[in-house]
Amino acid sequence: MDLLALFIVASLIGGGMVAWVAIWTTNRASNAAITRYFKASEYILETGNPPPEWLKAPAWKRLLALPPNSAADDRVIARLDELIRFFEQCSFYEDEYAREQHLSQLEGVRRAWQSGKIP
Repeated sequence: MDLLALFIVASLIGGGMVAWVAIWTTNRASNAAITRYFKASEYILETGNPPPEWLKAPAWKRLLALPPNSAADDRVIARLDELIRFFEQCSFYEDEYAREQHLSQLEGVRRAWQSGKIP
């Protein structure tokens, strides 16, 4: 009976540790993603240019030494659309007015990038 109780306690401790690691990893990944979105937005609104990491060719193209394609502008616009969708759903705003202002600035940048060459 003591062995069964020890097994149950060890299983509960192990399960708790696995759950803690899963929660910690998820929180860390989501914090990194949120930080990346806010930094990209800040960079775009301050400089009017896409962040430098958006202009790099995908990793698989760099590994295969393929030349970057001319769809880089399309990739940048798609990344900006993803950023806008994130901020439409984001709950980190003080009020709805702040969200609308931020989104209108990003959409203005999107229109500028679509009408001309991306800087």
